[in-house]
Amino acid sequence: MVQQNTIQPPHQKWRPLGMSLLTHSLLVIFLLIFGFFARTPQTESGKLRRAGVVLAVQSDTDTTEYLDESDFPEESQTETQTNQSDPSALPPPAMAAPQQTPDIPELAGTPAVPEALVDANAMSESIQRGTADSHYELSKDDLKLIAADQKLLKSRAPVGDPTTISVFGSGGVSGRSFVFLIDRSFSMGTQGLGVIEAARQELTEAINQLEPYHKFQIVGYHQRTHTMLRRQLLAASDANKAKVPEHIRSMAAFGSTNHENGLYAALAFKPDAIIFMTDGGYPELNSGQLKMVNKLAPPGCEIHCIQFGIGPLQSTTNFMTKLAQQNDGSFRYIDVSKWKQEN
Repeated sequence: MVQQNTIQPPHQKWRPLGMSLLTHSLLVIFLLIFGFFARTPQTESGKLRRAGVVLAVQSDTDTTEYLDESDFPEESQTETQTNQSDPSALPPPAMAAPQQTPDIPELAGTPAVPEALVDANAMSESIQRGTADSHYELSKDDLKLIAADQKLLKSRAPVGDPTTISVFGSGGVSGRSFVFLIDRSFSMGTQGLGVIEAARQELTEAINQLEPYHKFQIVGYHQRTHTMLRRQLLAASDANKAKVPEHIRSMAAFGSTNHENGLYAALAFKPDAIIFMTDGGYPELNSGQLKMVNKLAPPGCEIHCIQFGIGPLQSTTNFMTKLAQQNDGSFRYIDVSKWKQEN
């Protein structure tokens, strides 16, 4: 038996495929049309229809319960509708709290610092200045000490023009304040050289040349020191000038000599000039003591030395000549034997 192969024409072979493509194309067009109308539903009046929301709740008994808007309180529905219809009714979004900046007091003479800018230098200065409520107030004792210091500084401040005086022919001694330092040991008295009585007249004449705004002090020394009236510079007033002769007359000459103590006492007044009068007796000042005197001397203070003796000067390099040279002063030697010849 011979088997025959049936060959279909080409148009019959592609016919089922064409029908399938046509069917699928129509289906896609239908779905597009349906989706367009489903997405934009319209009522008869041409307005949008309101859609509802249904909530499905699965219980433990495997039953499904469907909830719609009617199952919720009217207040919640009203609030929801209001929020949907009026976006402005929605609560504003939470905003970060503004950063606080410290209050900076306005400094004197400077503009106020903007709130957004913080000047660390201004803050530091304002803290250092303090406020009226500061607890670091000065006590009454502190105020008294400050007032005393100011008074002392004021008393030491230069007042008026300087003047020039001369004692025992020492030449010009200039300044506004003077200290007359007299050795009152036994050798300087009437039983010795008799210098103290001669000094009474010399110092009285020199001090009388001073103006009232000038200052002076008379320091007598042996083992100890003694000053006129009180231990401070005295104003060259008429009342103080009148007391000079009697003060010198009352200076009894006795005891030994301590030149160092006398010089330290005179330097403590910080005068412009010291007129140092002695016979230069033992003990003399050594180089270390002279250096200390120079160190303690206030700036600009001159030390003028007058040495008394009998006969010619024995040495031109004694401690008094060195003392005058190291402190911008002058040196003068007086032979007291000539006084007796003149008298």
